[in-house]
Parts: sequence; structure tokens; C-alpha cells
Amino acid sequence: MRAGSHRAALGLAVLLVGILDGAGLLLGLRAHNRLRERAMLSVRERVLEAWPRMVSLSRPSAAGGVEQAARHVVGVGLASEAEVFTPEGRLLLSVPKPSPASHWPSAAEIKGLASGSVLSVGPLPPSLRVLSYVSLPQPGGRVLLRLSSEVPDLVADLRERRLQMIGHGATLLVLVLAGALIVAPIRVQSREAPPSALLAYEEAMGRLGHMGEELEQQHAVERRRMEEQIQDKEALARAGELTAGMAHELRNGLGTILGYSRLLEREAFPPDVWDAARSIREECETLEDVIRRFMDYVKRETLTAVPFDLRRMLFRIASRESRGRAGADVVIAEGDRSAAWGDEGLLERAFENLVRNAREAAGPHGHVWIEILRDGEQAVVTVADDGPGMPADVKSGLRPFFTTKAGGLGLGLALALKLIRLHGGSLGFGDRSPRGLLVTVRLPHHEEDRA
Repeated sequence: MRAGSHRAALGLAVLLVGILDGAGLLLGLRAHNRLRERAMLSVRERVLEAWPRMVSLSRPSAAGGVEQAARHVVGVGLASEAEVFTPEGRLLLSVPKPSPASHWPSAAEIKGLASGSVLSVGPLPPSLRVLSYVSLPQPGGRVLLRLSSEVPDLVADLRERRLQMIGHGATLLVLVLAGALIVAPIRVQSREAPPSALLAYEEAMGRLGHMGEELEQQHAVERRRMEEQIQDKEALARAGELTAGMAHELRNGLGTILGYSRLLEREAFPPDVWDAARSIREECETLEDVIRRFMDYVKRETLTAVPFDLRRMLFRIASRESRGRAGADVVIAEGDRSAAWGDEGLLERAFENLVRNAREAAGPHGHVWIEILRDGEQAVVTVADDGPGMPADVKSGLRPFFTTKAGGLGLGLALALKLIRLHGGSLGFGDRSPRGLLVTVRLPHHEEDRA
């Protein structure tokens, strides 16, 4: 009787633990579903907020069309990849590359997108990304813009939930085995043959032990990876601070050498000494220009946005570049004369690099054309030249310190892109017919456009 009472009490305890474990598993799944719904809602709201800008950029009258809209959403961090499809599912273009996720909406969902709604699905394997679909009007019919967005918080939570589910499943398995042992009738077993239930229990515990070891190894690998990432970021931060300090010290030293070389040029030395002093001065001026541009690129800028005359600023740049350097003729076409909004000093540096690159590419006998347009609530500036153009791989992946010019630094376009994005604008490259490069800069026309 006493043994039966003990078995009943133990059975109730096992049942209670099983109920609690199941409740914990259910609560975890509900928490993950709530996080997933919030993540999907956040992605959908961001896409809805950017939808009018995408429609504006993809209009047939806009430079670049739907490709410009795709580059815009990737440039502002709204998506990792942007793809344009026909309603039948044929891929037209992708920026910067096709998404690793595979999904296509149903015919009813595609029909609903035409009303201006947004469809978001995911996260989808294998990359666990959220895909958002919007419909954009085009002259030949509508196209679908698919945005592939990463949701790191949701992916990390999903991985943790999977590990928890493994743990819950293992716990439930142990409880089931324990319950089976409790309710099984007591039988007298021979010493030579242990009970089969005990053997199953030992086997299950062995498997759980192996699973625990594997999970521990996975946690150790993940912890080491995160520690390495933190160490790499700390090293990069220290390297940046050290580089800035070294650049400052080098600039001071170059200033001293430059001053002495100029003094030597003024003295009546033999020609070989005078040539050496001039060579020292020219090299120091080149190195000083490199350091100055590098510091301009890495330093954090602060905007002081006010209304200013964009056309007058471009005339000033064209006049200064034409007067100070040999190169192509610059022509500014008649266009929009309304005021732009931004930091005139920073934007002047950006357009100065664009005009300078265009003149150098076109050569002494070439031409550069600048045009100012108004596209909705955006100011659009195009800088075109009749030079050799730009390779396609450079257009799609502009990065610092990469240049196709002999003796170039590779910082001019990168600095211009940084300053234009700082204003909430975009910079795109296209081909000019019959030859040359067309650079299109889009800037918000008013301060509230950048909100």
C-alpha cells in the first residue's frame, strides 16, 4: 500500500512538472510570435513610409527610373537587396545582387498590391529574411519591387527558441519515460536481465547527454565568434584613433619641411639644389593634399542647413575649376532657380569633386554639362561629360581608395557620396549617349523632406 502511494505521489509530481514544462514551451512560442509580428509590422511601416519616395523615383520622367528607386531603398538601409520583377515573376534587375530568399506572392496578393498596399512575409529560409512587395507604375504596366530586409533580433530570438524547444523536448521525453516506469507493473526480474524500461531510460539519458554536449559546443563557438567580432571592432576603433593622430603629426612635419623647401627656393643656390628644393616642395604639397582629403573623409560632419542658391553655387564651382585647372569647358544649362536647402559649404565640396572628376575625364578638348531640375519635392543636379565613362563594376560598388585615374587618390567620389547622403540625398551613375558618364544627384528641396 505504501509503495502504491509513493508511486502515485511520484506520478503526480511527474505530471505537474510536465504541465509546467509544456506551459513554458507554449509561453515561449507565444513570445516569439509577438516578436515576429512586431518585426513584420516595423518592416511594413518603414516600407509604407518610403513608398511615396519610391513611386516618385520610379516615374518615367525621373532619371534612372525604377532602378533609381531600388538603389534608393538599399542606400538608405531599408533593404539589403532590392529586386524588380514583372507581375509574371520575371526578374528585371537586382541591386546589389539577387536575394537568397525564394518566394513569390499569389495572383490575388499581386492584384491587391496595385492599390498601394505592402505585402510582407517571413522570415524565410535559408537566410531568415523578411520580403516586402510593393507595386510601382511604369509606362508598359506595373512592376513589383521586392525588398529583402534582415531582422537580426528576430533571427537571434528564433535560434534561442529552437535551442529551448530542444531542451523542452528532451525534458518531456524524460518525463514520459519516468511516467512509463511509474505506471508499469512491478515485476521480478532476474539478475542476469535488467528491466527493458531501465535500459530505455539509460539509452535516453545517454542521448540527452550527447545533445547537451553538442549544445554546449555550439554555445562555445557562438561565444568565441561574438568575442572575436567585439575584438575586431575595438581594434578598428583604436586603429582609427591612431590613424587620425598619425595624420595630424605627419601634417605638422610636412608643414615644416614645406616651409624650409620654400625658403631654399628663394635663395641663390646652384640649379641642382634649387631643383631638389622644388621637388621636395611639390612632393610635400601632394602628401599634404592626401592627408587633408583623408581627414575630410573620416571626420564626422555636422550639418548647418539653410536655404541657399544652388545655381549660384554651381556657377562659383565651375568658374573656380575652369580658372585654376586645365580641362574641359563647363556649361551650366538654364533650369530651376528656386532655393535649395542644406549646408552650402559641405555641398560645395561634394559638387566640386564631381565637376573636377568630369573635367579631368573629358580632357582638355572635352565638354562638361551641368543641369538643375526640379522633380516633385527634390532638387536634381546632373553632371555629364563626354569622356570615356565609368566601368560597370565601379558604378555598382563605389568604395574609398579605388580609382581608375593615374595618380588618383580614390577619395573624391567617396567623399561626395558621403556628404550627399548626409543631406538625405542620393548619387547615381549612368551612361551618357553617345559616350561619357552621367552623374545624377538628388537632394531634398526643403528641410522637412529629410525628416
